Amino acid sequence: MDRPILCPGDEFATKNPMALGAVINFVQAAKSVDNESEYSHTGIILDPFGATLEALWTVESQNLWEAYAGDKILIVRNINMNPDVYAAGVMKIRKHIGQWYPAHRLLFHFLGLAKWVHWDRIVCSELTAKFEVGCAEFMGPDRTSGFMRNYYGVNPDNLVDRWKLSRYFNIVFEGLA
Repeated sequence: MDRPILCPGDEFATKNPMALGAVINFVQAAKSVDNESEYSHTGIILDPFGATLEALWTVESQNLWEAYAGDKILIVRNINMNPDVYAAGVMKIRKHIGQWYPAHRLLFHFLGLAKWVHWDRIVCSELTAKFEVGCAEFMGPDRTSGFMRNYYGVNPDNLVDRWKLSRYFNIVFEGLA
């Protein structure tokens, strides 16, 4: 497989083949406008080699290609991404690095309460969306950027659907890692 050239600030989604991934996709599909959900996890790419930042057991880094070998992944790039925008996005989420994963918040996502009940703890998709909020804030309110403007309550399917429909995002890769 030819791997794409990655850039800091690219974002990704993965299809979790385990039971939790299936449950997440079931709940997301039930709440989705298009009644579909394929991806159940998201994160941010930090470098051209595939280092990521994502909410696992803690918010940490790993290698995309090694961690998701054989799994389906989607990688996207916002057309407005540049080193300054990327740095602003990372600054927005840096306080979460090392935080434990708030598994209890999955129930709030299921119940539709995650937007309001969070205690400043974020799941994977909220981390990715909060990165985008930092990017959007850097660009300013007068510049349409395609980046998210909110993050609590955002699920992986929300991000993927938006990425695939937005004129501000290009698909860099979709297939098996």
